Amino acid sequence: MKSTIIKIVLLSIVICLAYFGLYDNITNEIYVREKMDERKSENIQKLKDLREIQLEYKRQKGYYADNADSLIYFLFNTEVTYINTEKADEDSIPVDMNKWNSIQNKISRGKINPSLEAKRIYAEMGGNWKTLTEKEKIDKGYIEVNYYTAHELAFTTDYQETRNNSFKIDTQNLANIKRSYNNQKSYTSFKSEYNAYSDEVIRKLEINNIYEDFHANFNAILDLDTNTNISTENLKSKVSDNEKELKILKSQISDKEDSKENAKNIIRASKKQRNTYTETIGEKMVVKVREKAAKKDEKGKVLKGRKGKIWSILNSQDSTEQVNKVIVEDCKNIILKLENEIEARKKVIKSLGKNIQSIHDVNAMQNQYINERSVVNTNFDDLAFYTLNEEIKIVTTLRKGRYTVPTKPNKWKQAKLEADFLVEQSIDEEMIAQITKEYVISKGEYRNLTTEEGYARGLITTVTQNVENIIFDNIYMETRNEDVPLNLDSITYIPHTDNLYTFDAKETHPNIIEEQKGELDKYYFVIYSSYDNVFLGLDEEEKILRNGEERKNKKIQIGSLEEVATNGNWGE
Repeated sequence: MKSTIIKIVLLSIVICLAYFGLYDNITNEIYVREKMDERKSENIQKLKDLREIQLEYKRQKGYYADNADSLIYFLFNTEVTYINTEKADEDSIPVDMNKWNSIQNKISRGKINPSLEAKRIYAEMGGNWKTLTEKEKIDKGYIEVNYYTAHELAFTTDYQETRNNSFKIDTQNLANIKRSYNNQKSYTSFKSEYNAYSDEVIRKLEINNIYEDFHANFNAILDLDTNTNISTENLKSKVSDNEKELKILKSQISDKEDSKENAKNIIRASKKQRNTYTETIGEKMVVKVREKAAKKDEKGKVLKGRKGKIWSILNSQDSTEQVNKVIVEDCKNIILKLENEIEARKKVIKSLGKNIQSIHDVNAMQNQYINERSVVNTNFDDLAFYTLNEEIKIVTTLRKGRYTVPTKPNKWKQAKLEADFLVEQSIDEEMIAQITKEYVISKGEYRNLTTEEGYARGLITTVTQNVENIIFDNIYMETRNEDVPLNLDSITYIPHTDNLYTFDAKETHPNIIEEQKGELDKYYFVIYSSYDNVFLGLDEEEKILRNGEERKNKKIQIGSLEEVATNGNWGE
């Protein structure tokens, strides 16, 4: 009985000890995991803060920092100047100020005219006006001055798109155009490139008519009668006609090739038939019959009998072969003649294309000369020299105006301010509302202020700030984890340790081939810490309590050197 009681007491003690030991173990695990989560949360926020600094570093310098010292120096020693246009963006101005002023003058008739009043005040201040020089007009954006050679204006981009660019323009000396012009000066010169062809081919090609047409067009460009115009339609039809003739000639050659091949086949068949017949009657018999027939023919007689029949067969075979040999030779000669004509017509087509284009080019040169000089240039050489060498100044008006400026700009600015003040004193809010209403009714529109107008009204300001204030502004701080204090002095250190985060960065630049494919410069950065450092100082049990992501990655990082990315590896 006594031993039973002892056993029960001992069992109760064991159970109590096991319970409290397990309870303490579970409680410790929960505590350690909570601390691990706090550490991880702190590191995530710090890495996000460092990312913001890196991004601003790249905006200012064009690349990422690859070490902590550079990033810290940038954070504490960089000022950024930017233009604040918020107020200017909220304001607007009438698009048509002339209309606005006209309505204002009508409604406020009898009141002060701000323009006239400003000029009056300026004159009392001793101010005068001067006309802008050309350079000043350019600087103020009123005009644009460009210089061109005459050929750039004659052969514009639009004109070049309409050209037959098989025949390029030689803008160094206009060699092709000069050659075309000189060739048409005389029929002999024009015809010289066809001297290798027969008179019959030249007649078929109508070289004389083509020459006269070219000559007439060049004369139309260079004569003083501005009512005469070039016309190349007949010449273009010649191109079309010759292209059609080429098809016909090629078809004829094909037919003759067929006839030639057919005749060759007959010749081969005839020879085969003769060889077979010779084998049948014997070669000696053939020789005797031919000799006998020749002797009879000399006497004017005809071979008769069996030998006469043999001769008749042999003679028929010889005749067939000879006739078809003549056909083959005739076909060869005709084909050569047709090919010669094809070559000539191709030359004519090319010459027509080149000379038609030359006519249009010279006409473009003349038109540009007339636009510049208002007269016709009747000398081709002079026109060519002008086109190659003349420098032409083109003045383009960008903004209309009187092009006058005050000799005392500060006094003029003061005068306008005083005039505006007087206008404000003379026009009440009700009148301003009426002017606005009339302007809107007349379909007047408003536009945003220009930068110059924003500065003039004091609505655009230049602001300089430390980079840390730009990065960690109110907008960013509102989204930040408020449980993690922002301490910039230790921003690069892993919380609860004396260890720095690891920093690295790199950049890659495409080669020429990659650039042609659209590849761009790429910039990378990475900031990380091992989870051993993140959880440094915690209970050793933390290694067992790490979750799957912490075990897999082994480090917590933001950014990457493998891909262009700025997110964190914790599932951001």
